Amino acid sequence: MSDPTEAELQKKLSAIIAPQRVRAELSRRDELSWDALSQGRLHPRKILDRTLPFCVVEPASTFEVQQIVRFANVEKVPIVPYGGGSGLMGGALSTRPNILLDLRGMNRVLEIDSEALSARMQAGIVLENLDKKLNEVGFILGHDPWTVPVATVGGAISTNSVGYRAGIYGSMGAQVLGLEAVLPNGEILRTRGISKSSAGLNLNGLLIGGEGCFGVITEATIRIFPQPENRLLYGIRFVSFEPGFKAVEKLFQRRIRPALLDFGDEEDHNGAPLYLGFEGTREIVEAEAKLAVAICTQEGGELLPAREVENFWRNRHVIARRFMNNRWQRRERGRDGIFRDWIHVALPASKVLGFRTAARDITEKRGVELQESGLWVQPELFSMRLAAKEGQIANPQLALEETIEELLRLVQQLGGSMEYTHGVGVKLAPLMAAEHGYGLEVMRQIKKTLDPNDIMNPGKMGL
Repeated sequence: MSDPTEAELQKKLSAIIAPQRVRAELSRRDELSWDALSQGRLHPRKILDRTLPFCVVEPASTFEVQQIVRFANVEKVPIVPYGGGSGLMGGALSTRPNILLDLRGMNRVLEIDSEALSARMQAGIVLENLDKKLNEVGFILGHDPWTVPVATVGGAISTNSVGYRAGIYGSMGAQVLGLEAVLPNGEILRTRGISKSSAGLNLNGLLIGGEGCFGVITEATIRIFPQPENRLLYGIRFVSFEPGFKAVEKLFQRRIRPALLDFGDEEDHNGAPLYLGFEGTREIVEAEAKLAVAICTQEGGELLPAREVENFWRNRHVIARRFMNNRWQRRERGRDGIFRDWIHVALPASKVLGFRTAARDITEKRGVELQESGLWVQPELFSMRLAAKEGQIANPQLALEETIEELLRLVQQLGGSMEYTHGVGVKLAPLMAAEHGYGLEVMRQIKKTLDPNDIMNPGKMGL
């Protein structure tokens, strides 16, 4: 039988929006209490309690979101905004009993302005569905993360995520022109959907990368791009990471900006493959691709077969489709006795190779496997995949997560950032003070001013 408090909350919420959109069934509440942060990627000594929402509410409009937020303030009940649930850092985890706002019903495209190269839509629309709508009128969505079939516009903005084609289109946050959001105090903030203003602070920055802690994004106006006249894809294999990295640096020194840049040296592969993609106006694409291939071959790279490159491009969203089919599995660690995790850090390009060398020493000392080093989009955005195996090391999950923390602290000491695409959530929250210094206190003061009752996605980002 439901707790009376839950039943009373559900009854009151049913007076605000249609009762059928106040979901109280246990299976629904349990499913949405998690995002894509698995248990195996949590530090065993820093695991937060997880709980279930009081209920899942499915608003259909900004007005309904506003009414729910005002209600939550009166009742002093936390709110967790929820999009596709594909976040990897626990930004949508239910760490306290809450009203969970499932925003995926707010999924309409409201306006496409072909002259202004912009579109306005509700924040709950899934990226893939938005892209299909844009394709119908000759445009594309510039944001292309691996989670395209799952992630929503609002969720992608909230982590300022990076996609496969960010080399020319930028991160999700860079594509934002204007936003509408319900702030934690129940007020509605609307920013102007224009490319430039010098009339005060850019308040989009309050919500881009804010992980729903400073407000619920309800609408967004973003840049859109004409469907490319031409797309050329290449794969170049290098004997190791270092010459491939040098080639990428030379591309950027020559001001060549591929739409796609994906580079890595997996332990179980021969060499280090670099995938490059160029798209846009035919003549520019052909010229840039020709220069890029020439630079890479001068640095010792060898072209891969076209079918291998096409297979990479075609399968770039496969992981997300598997996640869609089995969300529950994401909670569990791997059943093969291996704990896996990764880092995605931003460093000055001049420090990437030095950090990689230091990271190899750290992982070897701790008995953790460094399985892959890589770049995404540009030479400053560096990633590693790590693993610890049961039977080969004592307490492998602890060893892995302490290794991750040591690596991230080293990144910060080198002047870099501990994450460039997935946000902070609960997983990286303990490192926010080292990341921002007094800046974290500034964020906390802003949060306290806008959210005096601490109802908006509490417990995230170290706030």
